Amino acid sequence: MTDVLGLVAVLPASAGACCTVGAWRPGRAVDVVAAVAMVAAMIDGLVAPRVLPGAAWFLVLVSLAVALAAVDRVQRDRPRRAAPRWSARLHGALGLLVMGAMGVGMSDDGSMSGMHGSMSGMHGDGGVLGGTWTVVLAGLTVGYLALTVAMARACLRDRRRGGTGVLALIETVTMGSAVALMTVGMLT
Repeated sequence: MTDVLGLVAVLPASAGACCTVGAWRPGRAVDVVAAVAMVAAMIDGLVAPRVLPGAAWFLVLVSLAVALAAVDRVQRDRPRRAAPRWSARLHGALGLLVMGAMGVGMSDDGSMSGMHGSMSGMHGDGGVLGGTWTVVLAGLTVGYLALTVAMARACLRDRRRGGTGVLALIETVTMGSAVALMTVGMLT
């Protein structure tokens, strides 16, 4: 059942990545690379043998999260652009961190056995490292899902005022759904 949830989570994540690609414009290449890498990490985490271990995917996704944040900061500093209240790149960067942390929590055989199972190989019964990683993952997940709800509400408000945000809304909701499904899969 947990592997099925992980597989099902790839569907909304793929739809979100398609929205990122569909909304592409100059200066957004890092967004596309990050979205595709996130889906690739999810798929790799579900198949055995993995192409990259979870820790390597974590490093890749964290690096992309930092790149997203840096590009967002540089582009926001331009005086001709008004900074939106909620940044899609902030949402994307936090999503990369959550998925990277979940990737570390998946077992080496590709199953979503949760944090205790994968951390037990590192420190006996999971110990402090496993417990700390679980707390970090829970915090990232709760923060990400709260930001997802806030951004979805902002997109809906903007849409009612005649704004164009259908792709942003779909991307936000689908990525949030993927994280929620992956979280349920790791907890069961």
